[in-house]
Amino acid sequence: MKSQGLGQSFRHASDGIIHALHSDWHMRLIFLTGAVVLLLSAIFRVTRVELLQLAVAVTLVIIAELFNCAVEVVVDLVSPEFDVRAKAAKDLAGAGVLIAGLAALLIAGGVFINARSLEVLRGVADRPPPHVVHVLVVGALTVVVAVVLAKLWGGHRDLTRGGWMSAHTAVAFFCFISVCYLTQDPVVCALSFVMALLVAQSRVDAGIHTLRDVLIGAAVALIVGVTLYSLLAMRAGV
Repeated sequence: MKSQGLGQSFRHASDGIIHALHSDWHMRLIFLTGAVVLLLSAIFRVTRVELLQLAVAVTLVIIAELFNCAVEVVVDLVSPEFDVRAKAAKDLAGAGVLIAGLAALLIAGGVFINARSLEVLRGVADRPPPHVVHVLVVGALTVVVAVVLAKLWGGHRDLTRGGWMSAHTAVAFFCFISVCYLTQDPVVCALSFVMALLVAQSRVDAGIHTLRDVLIGAAVALIVGVTLYSLLAMRAGV
């Protein structure tokens, strides 16, 4: 077999993730749960070590589900008829996902359900606010996951182009909200808003999205951004 370049390998890997998202609703649920967990990590002001623990937990569940999808595809290919051994292979792969999910649940419970985290929730803890990079990454990932899941549930096959919601516009408007939250400078906010509008206009001019698509993407980003930063402000007591 001819060796492939690194770029082609990444493309095949991304195709695998897209296939799993299209064919397996469990994978969609895992991505949605992971986005919620990351949002909570910013609201609860988890430490860097705790954030790493949560990220590893979510990643392990995703990896386990990917292996489960791969096993199901291979088993269906070699054994289209019912076979006890084929059922056992699928059951074993599913058991791996279950164990990974339980481990992730224990890790998340240990991070969120403790005295300091509950004090943060009540607004009486002395934990510092989350780092700006933490907030930006969490918010951007949440916007991207929301757009991808919306495209999937809308029946759109190509997650990287087109669809009834513009991912580029969503990310651009989330950046606009983030800039306004971080700087509170009207001139800088206005410039970032213009940049977001230019991104949206470029998607429409290129014929990739309609005006409705970019408006929906902007609305999703604004909802996620305003909600996230409002919750952070409430926890900070401002």
